[in-house]
Order: sequence, then C-alpha cells, then structure tokens
Amino acid sequence: MIHDRYFTNLSFNLFMPISVLYFLIAHLVFLLLKPFPTLRLHEEQLREEYCFSTDISSCINNIDSRVDKNQRNVAIVTGSNTGIGKETALSLVERGYDAILACRSREKGEQAAQEINLKVQQGKSITSSVLTRTQSSRFGSAMFIHPLDLSSFESVRSFVKSFQGKYSVLNILVNNAGINSTGKSNNGMDLCFQTNFVSHFLLTSLLIPNLLKARNVYRFQKRNDAILTSETDKFEAGRIVNVSSVTHHFSPVDHKNGTNDQTRAGNSGMHDEFWWKECMKPGVSNNTYKESKLAAIVFTYELNKRLAQHGIKAISVNPGAVNSEIWRNFPSFLLKYILRPAFRLFYLNSKQGSRTSIVAAVAKIPQGVIYLQPYWQPSSKNKLKSELQPNQCSFNRWYNEPFPLFEMIGPYIGHAITDPRLPRDIEISSLALWNACEKVTGLSQ
Repeated sequence: MIHDRYFTNLSFNLFMPISVLYFLIAHLVFLLLKPFPTLRLHEEQLREEYCFSTDISSCINNIDSRVDKNQRNVAIVTGSNTGIGKETALSLVERGYDAILACRSREKGEQAAQEINLKVQQGKSITSSVLTRTQSSRFGSAMFIHPLDLSSFESVRSFVKSFQGKYSVLNILVNNAGINSTGKSNNGMDLCFQTNFVSHFLLTSLLIPNLLKARNVYRFQKRNDAILTSETDKFEAGRIVNVSSVTHHFSPVDHKNGTNDQTRAGNSGMHDEFWWKECMKPGVSNNTYKESKLAAIVFTYELNKRLAQHGIKAISVNPGAVNSEIWRNFPSFLLKYILRPAFRLFYLNSKQGSRTSIVAAVAKIPQGVIYLQPYWQPSSKNKLKSELQPNQCSFNRWYNEPFPLFEMIGPYIGHAITDPRLPRDIEISSLALWNACEKVTGLSQ
C-alpha cells in the first residue's frame, strides 16, 4: 500500500468510507466525554487565541522608513471570488488589509469585492459586530485590479505588472486558487498542475521583490496576573501562504496512469526533476491534483530555505474537507442530490475552511513550522509546552506526521501545527521542483 512513504489512489478510495465511520465514532466519543472544548469561530475567541486584537494596527504594522507611511497593508488572495478564498479575503479586510481579489473573471471579482466591502460596512460579519467605531474605521477594503488566469503564464505576468504599477509592497500572498479537473492549459501543460501550482510558483517568484519590502511587525498580548499587556516581537518581511491538501499523502513516485499503465518514476525512483516535469505534461498522470498539493508543501519548504534569512516566511495549509465550489465540475444531478447533502453533513463550510489560511497569514508562527491542518489528531508531540515562548499562544498542539485517514475528515479544532509528509530526499526534491518550474516558466533564462 505504501511506497516511498506515499499512499496510492486505491488507498485513498479505501480510506474514504473508513474516514466517515471514524468521523461519526469520534464525534460521538467527544460529545459524551468532552475531552477538550470545541473551538468555535467566534471572533472573541479568535482574538484570544491569536493573542492580538482584530485591529490590524495592533498586530502587524508596516514600519519600514523606506515605505510611504500612508500606504495600507496589502494582501493578494488568488481564487477569491468564492469559497475559501473569498472568506480569507473578507477576514483580511476585517483585519485592516486592502485585499486584492486575484481571479480570472473581472465581473465575478468586482462583484465579490463589492459584497465583501458591503458586508464589512454594514457590520454583518462576526468581526465588525464586536468592534468600536474607531476600530472599524481601520478596516481595509477588497478590490479587483486585473484578471488572473492561472492557466496562462502570460496572464500571471500581466497581473503582476498591473499590481506593481500600483503597489510597491506586498504584506501577504495567499496562493489559494485551485481546480480538481484537468485538461491542457494555454501553455500546453497539464491544466490542473499548472493552475494549482506552477502558475502560483511564477506568481510568487515575480512578487518576491514586493514581499521583501514588507515590514510585518507582530505585537502580542501577554497575560500577567490576569492583566493583558502589549509587547512587540521583531518584524518579518512578507508572508506566503500555499494552500495544500490532505491529498498530498497520496503522491507516490511510481504512480501509474490508468490509461496507459506506464510508470513515471525515473531511474532515481525519487520525486526528482524528471518526476516533477512528468507531472506538468498533459495526459501523463491522472493524479495531478494530489501531486500539485504535494508540490505546494515542497515549494513552501524550499521558499523558507531560500528566503527565511531575508525575513520572508512561507506556510502551507490544509483547509480540510470543505463544501466549496471546487466540486462544481461534478455532474449536476450527482452534485445536487448526493454529494452536496453528504458534504453538508460531513464537510466544513467555507469559513471553517479558511481558518488555517487566516492563521497562516496573520498569526505569529513558531520557527520551523511549514504546515497547518484543522483536525484533531491522536498523536501529538507536546512540543509547544516545552519549546515555545509564552507569546506564541495561538497554537497549543503540534502533531506528528498523521496517518492520512485521520486528516481526511475528523473532529474540527480550527488549526494545529502538523508535520507534513515530505519526500525522503526533501533537499533533492525541493531543489528539483524549483529548477523544473524555473525552466518551464522561463525564469531561468
């Protein structure tokens, strides 16, 4: 079942019904025994967990003297006209960011921006209902500046050119957009792998100069004798969030395409440059969604290795199993009468699904963390109690690399640090992925 640490597609299909049974049993046990309080999405609780106020000025400030003091904190969220991306953008606006909705359709992007801004202004969101007038005046705004079609490298470059013509600094980049169907992209690549990952690699690479100019200062609240006092930690440069998935556990080297039964493993038998390039070719693999989600984590690892010394931090996240628009390409009858009812019962809603992305974007992240996921796990390192400082109180669990069954669906706790399933030769694999992407996007020329 397991080869090179990764599970097969057959395993994934076998785990699904078992995970549903686990979900039901675990929830019954937790309901009866209540081993820990369920984390809810109430803003007061979020603020306490994050250890900073919802008002962005009390947690992240741009204090670089080289940057115009009147410039707002800026975030880009791809795929943000619906679902998890839209909820992520809304939460960032509530925290004071100007959130740029990077999506393919201008009409849908502008409509989503209008809906987000209206929701904030009317105080209908959870956040705005608990803020004072002074705090609410510091809300950011959502906006659409240029289409971003991730199936086209030319569109990515055009979007970046438009952004850089208006902004010099980027505080947060959330690479959220994704599809679970495939075909051939405008650049002749596998549509799913390019949309979910390679175009995000290009987007991130082109925006690194803007991320380097950011000065994100995290202020935290420290409880001393029941009195909260504010302190300031050192600044970071920009933050990069790469949305991954539990499916990253199911990307074996020797996966065979069901149509031609050909292996994609090269002579090395590793996730090497040959393997990554095969992921990019249309028709070679029928597993590119899962492979793109593994790529997001491996990319995160390499980003931190290259850019941590410059203050940039990258975090990958599993939003959980979410009842979102990513399922829209399924047959309408199946979706309406079977899948959607089941999803509403077992899956998270979009706001819950955005939780790991928001935490990864704005919370003080402990050193060495590259992955968050939203479910309780049976195996914990108990690492935070012994190694973390009191100010890093937005996390109270650090899980070992989970057996994928327990990360598919389960008791929702909001967010937890978790070790991802990395390739055995991660140093070779992450460099190989970077080199392959530079070549196909033209960045190495």
